[in-house]
Amino acid sequence: MTTTTNTQPTTEDTFEMLDPNVVIVESNVRTEDKTYLTKEFVDSIRTEGVLTPVLCRRADDGTVYVRAGQRRTLAAREAGVLLPARIVTADENTADRIVQQIIENDQREALSNADRAAAWQQLSLDGMTPTKIAKRTGRKANEVKAGLQVVESAKAIETVTKHDVTLDQAAILIEFEDDDDAHSRLIQCAEDAPAQFAHEVQRVRDNRARAARAAAVREELAAAGWTILDRSYGWGEDGYNQMISIGGVVDADGQKVTPDAVSDVEGREAVVTAGYGGDPQVSYLIPKKVAKERKYRDQYAAATASGPMTDEQKAERRALIENRKQWVSAEAVRREWLAAFLSAKTLPKDAITFAAEGLTGNRYSIGSSMQKGNAIAADILGVEGVKRADYYAPNPFDGWAEKHPTKALHAVVAVVIGGYEEATNKDTWRNPDRSAAAYFARLAAWGYVLSEVEQIVLDAAAEKEAKRAQAKADAEANPVPADSEDGDDFDGGESDGADDYDDGTDDTDAA
Repeated sequence: MTTTTNTQPTTEDTFEMLDPNVVIVESNVRTEDKTYLTKEFVDSIRTEGVLTPVLCRRADDGTVYVRAGQRRTLAAREAGVLLPARIVTADENTADRIVQQIIENDQREALSNADRAAAWQQLSLDGMTPTKIAKRTGRKANEVKAGLQVVESAKAIETVTKHDVTLDQAAILIEFEDDDDAHSRLIQCAEDAPAQFAHEVQRVRDNRARAARAAAVREELAAAGWTILDRSYGWGEDGYNQMISIGGVVDADGQKVTPDAVSDVEGREAVVTAGYGGDPQVSYLIPKKVAKERKYRDQYAAATASGPMTDEQKAERRALIENRKQWVSAEAVRREWLAAFLSAKTLPKDAITFAAEGLTGNRYSIGSSMQKGNAIAADILGVEGVKRADYYAPNPFDGWAEKHPTKALHAVVAVVIGGYEEATNKDTWRNPDRSAAAYFARLAAWGYVLSEVEQIVLDAAAEKEAKRAQAKADAEANPVPADSEDGDDFDGGESDGADDYDDGTDDTDAA
């Protein structure tokens, strides 16, 4: 192999053909040579040669260092071909070298997330701030910050190396490294349904928080002498026939029996479930013989005498509970998104139309929220002040628009959004009205990614609208006397009332 290497230092950039075996590859931002040095790439170099020159610098002693082009240099060595090189005048500044390598690699074979994070770490250790790193390498500051978090965790680096996840996602996954099931579940979501990742993260967070609260209650009850059960007794089990829940039990005077009233009962048991929000749900059990001795009676006995739920009823119950849990999690994600949305300098062009439609067409919900102090609106807009949601709460927006004249539209939109938000609850998906559907459709148009349970609102409303249109078409095709027509139960704003009641049952997992 011949080479035209010039061993003398030069002050001008030159182009030379080098022996790849005599050059030195500088410490590079790539960490996995084998991943990028594929057989196909080496074969192409052997056949066609290195088409794009590598970037090198020559030291004072004549040694040539490859500054950008590690992959091509290593392939040229394996293929036994000369290496075209652009020799530049450059010092040994580590930061400049790394920045050049990042940009050069991104313009060719993209760096892996692990390599990029490691490079950012080197720059950070060299004194560069995340903002400066982002500016120098053409990335976003938040992504750089996430990458710096990721590189500190061995498991996070392993995650971005083995799985198709972003650095932002990997940084969030650090929170769940102590929970293999949750970690795997979130990785799968990131790869299969990345748009739902934020919702899935919030659901996992909420489930963990609920589980922690339930565990604390179990520990407290166990210390008080209660036997803690893993689950409720199933139909036909001994405990089902021998124990009774005091939830529907009253004493001889008709007063509800409380846990304190049976704290002296031998063999008392408790089942603690996480529920879907707030405090854990607890079912307190005592032996039926004790209840009989104390003349306790089950006020719901007649209602439960028909027997256990069918499999279909159990499935419906589980779906109800799961969707209610998902709604609580989705609400947290949605309001975080709304806060970011309203923090922007400018709002979408149709924001004023949205506000006008809400104030004129949904005055009940908007007005109710305003009367209660605009608490939700103040929260998502970041307005400081009293945020208590009741009719006697001071209005946190007093004087706010005058102090923030460029944010006047933001305040109006926030108030309207707050009204819609207050009108929603964990059962909105069960019976969505046109107003709720229009609200979620508008959020989706603005870029918010609906969760599965929020999408039900749109789907159910669309189905109801289609049925309404079909009924109208059928009526026009087959007119009937006016006094026999069915009333339209789908108005323009409020709920139609169908299935809009509290069934009185506990929101815990079905047995």
